[in-house]
Amino acid sequence: MNATLLAHSGAVTEQVLFDENIQQEAREVIAEAHDRKPIGIAIELEDGSAISLPTELSRALVLAIHGMTQGNVTMRAMPEELTTSTAAGILGVSRPTLMKLIAEGDVRATKVGSHHRLNVHDVLALRDKREETRRIAFDELRQVDTNLDLD
Repeated sequence: MNATLLAHSGAVTEQVLFDENIQQEAREVIAEAHDRKPIGIAIELEDGSAISLPTELSRALVLAIHGMTQGNVTMRAMPEELTTSTAAGILGVSRPTLMKLIAEGDVRATKVGSHHRLNVHDVLALRDKREETRRIAFDELRQVDTNLDLD
């Protein structure tokens, strides 16, 4: 048994289980790539032709292969509208902190009844902005450390 598709009657999602053989194959692929960065994936068809996958899809599958080497990978599509709990998880903040970010205008949200909903692209943009701000702050701190040369 290498990979098994778990079919759910009437289910919208599909789950695939893979065994140790596939996990080992994933490790071998990653090891063979070594320090070279994969830039694309192609699917070979039974007639000998191949279809190159779009860049973002290739990146997603490379991440899945990396996850398989550890034995833990979950993939699912992201909905356009997110709950505050999901958005907070993506941002790595608590739900109350997210509510403060909404109140301060750092991220847009719409109200549906008494609940807030956020656009996935707005949340991802805020996540990227916060990561960039942290990276810049870290670089500045590292520069201060280098300038002080306390070693």
